[in-house]
Amino acid sequence: MKRQYIFGPVASRRLGVSLGIDLVQHKTCSLNCVYCEAGATTALTIERKEYVPTAEVIRQLDEFLKKAPVLDYITFSGAGEPTLHSGIGQVVDFVKTNYPQYKLCLLTNATLFDDEKLLAEIANVDLVVPSLDASNEEEFEKINRPAEELDFEAFIRMLVAYCRTTTAEVWLEIFIVPGVNDSDESIKRFVEIVNAVKPAKVQLNTLDRPGCVDWIKASTSENTLRFIKALEPVVPVEAVGPFKYKSVALREPISLDDIDRLVMELVSRRPCTLEDVQLALGRDADAAKQHLSALLSAGKIQSERRERGEFFSVAVLPN
Repeated sequence: MKRQYIFGPVASRRLGVSLGIDLVQHKTCSLNCVYCEAGATTALTIERKEYVPTAEVIRQLDEFLKKAPVLDYITFSGAGEPTLHSGIGQVVDFVKTNYPQYKLCLLTNATLFDDEKLLAEIANVDLVVPSLDASNEEEFEKINRPAEELDFEAFIRMLVAYCRTTTAEVWLEIFIVPGVNDSDESIKRFVEIVNAVKPAKVQLNTLDRPGCVDWIKASTSENTLRFIKALEPVVPVEAVGPFKYKSVALREPISLDDIDRLVMELVSRRPCTLEDVQLALGRDADAAKQHLSALLSAGKIQSERRERGEFFSVAVLPN
C-alpha cells in the first residue's frame, strides 16, 4: 500500500538517515517564507486540527518500523508546519511506546510554542530544530510573511521560554537572506537572541534551491563567515548551506593529512586569507600559518598580495 504520510528514508545533510513524517496537506503553514523550496504557502493558518488522519499515519509508521530499518532519526517535516496537526502527540507517543530505539526530530518554525497543550505533546521528542530567520519585526514580515495573528516579539519570547525549559536537544537554524537579515545590526541582534535561547548549536543555512521569489540570493562564503565570527563566541556553529563549516567543538579529530586536504579543498573553491583558513580549520593563526607555509613550500598553493591582504589559492602549474 502507498505510504502517503511518511517518506524516505533519505540521506539528510543534517540528520543522517532520516524517515520523514508529513502531518499536513501540502503547504499548510503559519509562515509563507520567501526561501521555501516547497513553494508558496497556500493555506496560511495557525489553526491546529487533524489535517491528515492520525490513525493512518500511525498505521503506515508501524508497517514500516516493524521491519527494523536502520535510522538516525524519525523526523516531523514535510511541506508544511507539523505542529499544526492536533494529533502529533499521538504519533510521538506511538513511536516512543512501541519503537523506543528510534530518536524523534521535529523541524519547526516554533510559531505555536505558546500552546501549552502542544508543548506537552512534543515533550518526548529528542531533537527540536526551530528556525529563526529574522532579528526584528521588519525582517520577520519580509522573510517569513507570517499569518496575521503572529507577532515577532511574542515569537521570540516563547522560543526563549521553550528552549530554557525543554529536555530536548535544540539546534537553532538561521537562514541568511542577503540584503535583508545580514547587516551588522541584524547580526548583533541575532547574537543577542541566540545568547538568550542557548541552543546546543546554531546551523547557518542559505538558498541552495529556488525559493518562492526571484529576488532572493544565496549568501556568499565571506558573508556567512561574518555570522560565524559573531556567533562562535556564544555557541558552536555549523554552516550547512553551499558553504560548509563546523566549529571545533562539533568536529571529529582529524589527522595532519586531512588538514592539508581540507586547506586544498578550501582554496580550490576560492582564494582565501589566513583568517579564512583559520576559521575553516578551527585552529589558531600560528597553526594555520604552518599548514599554509608547508603547502607553499611544496608548490601546491600560491599566494598573492591584494588590497585586502594576502590571498592563497591553488598553484597554477606551468605549461
